[in-house]
Amino acid sequence: MNNNRKNNKMTAKETMKTIQELDNQEWEDMKNHIDKTFPEMTLPTIKDFKELVNLWGSFQIYKSKKLN
Repeated sequence: MNNNRKNNKMTAKETMKTIQELDNQEWEDMKNHIDKTFPEMTLPTIKDFKELVNLWGSFQIYKSKKLN
């Protein structure tokens, strides 16, 4: 087991790898879920949503490196 994990959560790098492997339908499903859950954060296009998710993932990696 990875020692960087807390409560069996994926690390930032594992999360980014998973995000990069999503197919178009999974992206659409994820965007629809976030749009419904957080309507104030709705983005107009899937491209914008992908950029936001990738930016978030990059920040998570940066944050994890800063903490370690």
